[in-house]
Amino acid sequence: MIESFKSFCASIVKFNDEEWAAMEKCLAIKTLKKNQHFLIGGEVCTKMGFITQGCTRLYFLIDGVEVTKDFCFENTFTGSVASFQTRKPAQFNVVAMEDTELVTLEFALLEALVAKYHCWSNLIRIVLVHFAIRKENREISFLLNSAEQRYRDLVDNNPGILQRVSLKYIASYLGMTSETVSRIRKKK
Repeated sequence: MIESFKSFCASIVKFNDEEWAAMEKCLAIKTLKKNQHFLIGGEVCTKMGFITQGCTRLYFLIDGVEVTKDFCFENTFTGSVASFQTRKPAQFNVVAMEDTELVTLEFALLEALVAKYHCWSNLIRIVLVHFAIRKENREISFLLNSAEQRYRDLVDNNPGILQRVSLKYIASYLGMTSETVSRIRKKK
C-alpha cells in the first residue's frame, strides 16, 4: 500500500530518498470494512486517507436522510479537507462502500513535513488544486447540465461505478430519484 502511495506522489512531484523517508515516517495503514466509517460528521478530521484499494462515499445526514456528496476511489484522498485544515468539526460522514485500504496522514505530522520539505508542500498544493477543480466542475454540472448529461459524465469519468456503487447512492449524488436514473439508463 505504501508503494502505491509513493507511486502516486512520484507522478506529481520529484523527491529524493531523504524526503521520501521523512514522508514514510508520517504514514499509517488503515483498513475499513464495508460500511465502516472513516469520519463521522461532528468530529474533527485529524487525518486524510489515500485510497489504495476500495472506495468511500461522503454523505450528509439531513433530517435522517443520507445525501451523497461524493465518491472517492483508488488513488484519491478521502476525508474532509475543510475540517482537516481548519480543525473544526466535519459537516459530513465518510463511509467505506466496500472493504477499503488506506494510507493515512495525520494533520500534525503533515504540517511538520511540509514546513521542512518543499516537495511535500508542492504535493499538497497540487492535491488541493485538484480538489478545487473537481468541486468547481461538480457545481458547473449541477447548474448547467441536464440530468441525463450529469449521469453520462459520471459514468464516463468513473468507469465501473455502476458495478461498485448502489443506484440509490448514484441517484442521490446526481440529485435525482432512483427512478429517474433508471429511466436514463434504459435510454442508452
